[in-house]
Amino acid sequence: MLTEFHQNHGRAFVEAGGVQIPAYYESAGGEFRAAQTAAMMDRSFIGKLRVLGKDRESLLHRLTTNEMRHLKISGGVVNIFTNAKGRVVDVVEMFVEADSIFLLTSPGRAALVKGWIEKYTFIEDVRSEEVTSHYGVISLFGAESAARLHQVFGWDVHDLPAQQARVCVWDGQAVVVQRSGAIAPVDFNLIVPAAEMKKFWASLLAQATPLGFAAYERLRIHRGLPAVGKEITDEYNPHEVGLYPFIDFEKGCYIGQEVIARLDTYQKVQRQLFGIELEIDENQASRLASMPAPIYAGEQLIGQLTSLCFSPERGGGLGLAVIRKQFAAPADPVQVRWPEHTAAGKLQILSLNPNNLNEQSKFLWKQN
Repeated sequence: MLTEFHQNHGRAFVEAGGVQIPAYYESAGGEFRAAQTAAMMDRSFIGKLRVLGKDRESLLHRLTTNEMRHLKISGGVVNIFTNAKGRVVDVVEMFVEADSIFLLTSPGRAALVKGWIEKYTFIEDVRSEEVTSHYGVISLFGAESAARLHQVFGWDVHDLPAQQARVCVWDGQAVVVQRSGAIAPVDFNLIVPAAEMKKFWASLLAQATPLGFAAYERLRIHRGLPAVGKEITDEYNPHEVGLYPFIDFEKGCYIGQEVIARLDTYQKVQRQLFGIELEIDENQASRLASMPAPIYAGEQLIGQLTSLCFSPERGGGLGLAVIRKQFAAPADPVQVRWPEHTAAGKLQILSLNPNNLNEQSKFLWKQN
């Protein structure tokens, strides 16, 4: 959709969702700083599904961990599809349209989620359509993102609640503006018809800095947000990788519910998502890309490093790690051991933000 722009301005391409996207445009550090005020990213590589049919709500409710039966049009929620073992199939953002439910899946996971829904569709009136190529996604980052949307398009979205969506019109074209932030370091997603992506992107360029994948990953790690393929794998259950806020323990049966509830009731959760600070420089952080990497306390294997970036703000490497709870001792010295290098570090607790109800599912680093 924006291939020409990315090829002309992007640098050091990486793969996401089966497509090549720029790691950065000018510099990852400058883009990270811009994301504190106003930046934008082409995230069209994330999957998109539209679920239709009169039984769509009840079926999706039986396949996912979070309450969604009472959502009104434009209402949304973060939800987890789990398998019978309580492991994650995918984490999605979903919102209600007039005659369908729209799902934003993880990159490259739309077909998987569509197949999962179809696997459990028997006599229900439900059908799923993959629409990944039909729509682009422009994600906005930063404290001024709502103001920039108002400045460029005249939309007033500053009061849009978390996960809710709103249809907005500009130059005769309707787009969906969705408030994000719970599972991605994003403030707003613009879901734009594919044919209109160039126009909307060009209109925003004067007001927001293009953001590459390197700065996006740094934002994600700084916020302690797990990602599919990193922390969210079939090795771990939702409790262990920071997805607890998206589980409703009051709802009835769903695929994997018995396992997930038993882990909570009997306190059988074995591992926990932590932050980790490492004594490495920027060059080492870029070279030590092999994940997961084992973490030791002394000679005891205690967990795995799953994500890593360099943080000038912290003066070293910053990562996410899944740690066995019995050995988790924040601030105690640990080592990450790659075949070519061993790095000293310490664990940090990730905690829910109690001060912002609109972002209460967002994890933040605790300050020492």
